[in-house]
Amino acid sequence: MIIQIMQLGQTETDPLGLIFNLLWFALIFMSMFYGTKLQAWRSAREIETGLEKLKKWDDECKQILLSNFRKYADKKETDKDLVLKIENFLTFIAITPVDLDPYGIIPKLDHVIDVRDERFKAEIAGLAPNVEPGSKEAQNLENTLEAAMAVDYVYRLVKHFLILGKKSKSYIILMQISMQMNMILAMGKSYYHATKAFSEGSPIGDALGPLVAGSFVRDVSNSDDIEAIEIAKDTILQEVVFEDRTIYVVRAKGPGGTVGKPGTAIKKLIEEHGESISRIIMIDAGLKFSGDKTGSIAIGVGAAIGGIGVEKFYIEESTSKKAIPIDAVICRQSLENAITTMSRPITKSVHPIVENIKMGIRKRTEKGAKVIVAGIGNTIGIGV
Repeated sequence: MIIQIMQLGQTETDPLGLIFNLLWFALIFMSMFYGTKLQAWRSAREIETGLEKLKKWDDECKQILLSNFRKYADKKETDKDLVLKIENFLTFIAITPVDLDPYGIIPKLDHVIDVRDERFKAEIAGLAPNVEPGSKEAQNLENTLEAAMAVDYVYRLVKHFLILGKKSKSYIILMQISMQMNMILAMGKSYYHATKAFSEGSPIGDALGPLVAGSFVRDVSNSDDIEAIEIAKDTILQEVVFEDRTIYVVRAKGPGGTVGKPGTAIKKLIEEHGESISRIIMIDAGLKFSGDKTGSIAIGVGAAIGGIGVEKFYIEESTSKKAIPIDAVICRQSLENAITTMSRPITKSVHPIVENIKMGIRKRTEKGAKVIVAGIGNTIGIGV
């Protein structure tokens, strides 16, 4: 500052130098008193630009829902009435139970999830009365609706913080959202593409687990006609023999979009066969780091299953009582890979994972053992 003042004094006779020095001081003054307002304005503009994209995706998702539900809706119902019903249900929420005392929280969560699922099915039946309840079309409509709900939620959440930041004149709120806008848009775009994939009934990246389980059954049995028993809600069990070992293959029932209840199924198998179950092998899709290759395989131990945690609890509780080890095989993929149409690198990982399962059974189990192989994931587009 002293140097600036000295320079100002030395260049008093230079009009151009005087103007530049005055401009310099004016910029310092503006940054001191109006810097935060300028930052808030810039952040707000970036959020508004991102919000326009989210609004476009949200509107397109609603159009996809309208065209899909129109196929099975009441012919007398107008598009306007159908859109209104869809929009009313897009804000549907499931309130989690109180967890101040965590004891007994899992049965409560399980109950809320079951009630939510039944409510979803009832709403689908109301919006599309001409679709058969429980059919793959009904399940795909449910999945499409859920993906569109995610896009709508992201849009409304960003809009909320933009309005809140402007009303409260808080540049901190606006800057926080602005700095994360790229990640928010990436997430919104992923769910937008997921809505398209679900509406088409295309297999998604998360279907890797059931796809591996089905491939393992066909490879081991050399048959496409192995009996599938429904062991839990939307979950099937197939029994095969591999090198003198009995293999119980668990996965969700396809080809409709559902994840089933694999935890409940595994718990039932353990209760039925007890300590004769020597090992469990679980296959699932897992989020990769940015530098990881899509479709690469990670090996580990523990219950490889996502979700709210209810099914994972059932698996861990039943296996820990019997001291049954769990092997995990993970196919690395991004969020976008997991919820959009299955890409070629993920498809190509199926055979290596099947071979990995075989090797794990040979190395870590004895002949005559009983093993559970569980393919975890959404079975949309994946048949038995």
